[in-house]
Amino acid sequence: MIVQNFGYHTHSTHSDGKNTLKEMIEQAIRLGWNEIGFSDHLIVHKDIKTSPSWKVLKKYYGAHIYRDNFTEAKKAFKAYKDEIKYLRTQYPIKIYIGAEVDYFTYNGWLDEFLDFRHELNLDYYVSGNHFLFDDDGRLIDPALLNEIAPDTNEQKKIISRHFATIGEAAKSGLFDFIAHIDYMRRVNICTPEAFYTDKMKLIETLSVTNTPVEINTKGILKFGEAFPCCWMLEEMKKHHIPVVISDDSHNISRIGENFAFVEKLLQEMNYINRWKLNRE
Repeated sequence: MIVQNFGYHTHSTHSDGKNTLKEMIEQAIRLGWNEIGFSDHLIVHKDIKTSPSWKVLKKYYGAHIYRDNFTEAKKAFKAYKDEIKYLRTQYPIKIYIGAEVDYFTYNGWLDEFLDFRHELNLDYYVSGNHFLFDDDGRLIDPALLNEIAPDTNEQKKIISRHFATIGEAAKSGLFDFIAHIDYMRRVNICTPEAFYTDKMKLIETLSVTNTPVEINTKGILKFGEAFPCCWMLEEMKKHHIPVVISDDSHNISRIGENFAFVEKLLQEMNYINRWKLNRE
């Protein structure tokens, strides 16, 4: 069985990773990979530092990866890009420069992101939404949903909005692939079986837009199966959606983790529609 020997969803100390770019590259080489892409977090929301979730974000995840303006993000990503460009000259492996982007919908965000893309000109962009937001646009970390919106019906509306937002990201055509599409399994009411209609609508959108989706092995550690869950993966196959395996690694020990397991699963499903980045 041939196992995918590259990955594009990785995080370094430039965001919330535990290892440097150099250490991640050297581990990929030890594993026999022929390319690696870095997708450190681009999380910019104008109200993030005044949101009810800020106290948790800055304490547990690291305040430096959350920004309330794109000016700061540009400065940080220019340094990130410059370092990767230098490392490209030092190692015999193809190295791509990317970002994992939380897609927001408030007025002005998209224009600022488009300006960021034009100025930074990275190799690729991943859409990976980690947050929820309510009717007033308040940013909500999923760990605080029960505290901020205790009403179950309100929670359902918020989570439905989350799946619709992923669909909007796909429709934008700005992303090379979508990350962990059922990430909200971390919320109690968002079980693999729940929100079937919302998930199917998202799958149909991904199919129509021909947007690739990652199979994120991090879900195996957290929930016993990858993101997306098995029934969604079956539906994605029916809808001819291209897939790529990701480890969502935040340290060198997770690079390529459970890739062989997912390869076996895809082989058993006869899922042959695979995607690979091609930037020269």
